[in-house]
Amino acid sequence: MIGLIALAVLITFVAFLIWVSGLLTRRMQPGNWKTLLRMAIVIGVFPLMVVDEIIGKYQFEALCLKENSIESVDVSKARGKRVKFEVGEPRLLKWKMVSIWERDWFYKDADTGEILIHLKKYGSSGGWLVKYNPMCWGCSGPMLYDRTCGGDYLKTKKIFLLNDITLIN
Repeated sequence: MIGLIALAVLITFVAFLIWVSGLLTRRMQPGNWKTLLRMAIVIGVFPLMVVDEIIGKYQFEALCLKENSIESVDVSKARGKRVKFEVGEPRLLKWKMVSIWERDWFYKDADTGEILIHLKKYGSSGGWLVKYNPMCWGCSGPMLYDRTCGGDYLKTKKIFLLNDITLIN
């Protein structure tokens, strides 16, 4: 059933592109150039549906590198202590092809409030096709890459076990 819906959306979009190409070339004289231009418009605009997600994928993956998600880790100060976990407010990053947000994760000393571990977590809602496609209104994120990265809690938990750090919240 989903395949039929996808086919209907695809056919509707192609029909829309053909209609738009007709509007753009309506003042041209009939002939081969008009037909070629209309075909070029349809074929050229069609990939634009996903180009934002393709570029956004590379931008998102660059942010997700290990060195970008770890701001600071001072295990020597945290060894044997009790820490409290806090999450910062999400911030939308500017100049990105898709919506990408960044959020700080803090592990603070429970007694002094000093930041011992500072990680960053990134998330994305995907490109134009995912946001505005009726088939994807229930989709949880991008089609070409994972929705979130960074702030790796499992690795942090391993650090806690190896260094006798207790998480109190």
